[in-house]
Amino acid sequence: MRRMRQRAALNLALAGAEIEQRRGQWSAGGVGSEVQVSSVLWTDDRAGLAVRFGSAGWAVQLTAEVHRSGWAQLHFVSQGKVVQESRRVGSVEAFVALLDDAVARAARISLQPAQLLATTCTTGWLDWIHGELWLLPGHLVRIRGGLLATMVTGFSGPDLAAPDTHRALAYDPDAIRSAHRTNKVLPLAEIAHARLHGGLTTSGMTLTMADGTRHKLLWMSTEPARRVLRDRLPPLLGPRLTH
Repeated sequence: MRRMRQRAALNLALAGAEIEQRRGQWSAGGVGSEVQVSSVLWTDDRAGLAVRFGSAGWAVQLTAEVHRSGWAQLHFVSQGKVVQESRRVGSVEAFVALLDDAVARAARISLQPAQLLATTCTTGWLDWIHGELWLLPGHLVRIRGGLLATMVTGFSGPDLAAPDTHRALAYDPDAIRSAHRTNKVLPLAEIAHARLHGGLTTSGMTLTMADGTRHKLLWMSTEPARRVLRDRLPPLLGPRLTH
């Protein structure tokens, strides 16, 4: 029987040394303000390490952890709210690159209360890849998903049993927009007109912004997006909304 090749354990000692070597670069304020970097924190069994970052100019604090298995976790924390992201890193270099990116992002991120409205949101009839539609206090945000999730939802339908659709979202509008051309960050204050419409299988929303740009959002009618938006948007948009 052919033996499966095992992934090599991450060299944590080397990772710790790389963190110490780059401490000065992070602390120098290359992202706009002075950054405080903790010493390397080892887990009790030394199976992982962590490092904390903070700055007076940030809205969040950042903790990054990595396990010798190669799984890394980022924790963005603000006023009791936490957003966690997991990544697989195959080398010390990849982990350090992840830290560089996370520190740059932490300077821009704010944790926003958000409600997940749909997981099948697309940006038109020719857009076949589903994404998440979020309602923030001042924005509608659409974040593209992946092909596998789209295929699973297409066969089984959206998951309507999520216990809580309210959570904190790591809000970084520039990063959201640049991640994919179909991602959208739509300020509610800049909506000139919006129309909600429903259908047997598909519901949606068309928007015209103050600068004249137009956007279309579509989702499966079994999702709660249309119902929630009909309740939440009238006080915010007034006569700019029709449904």
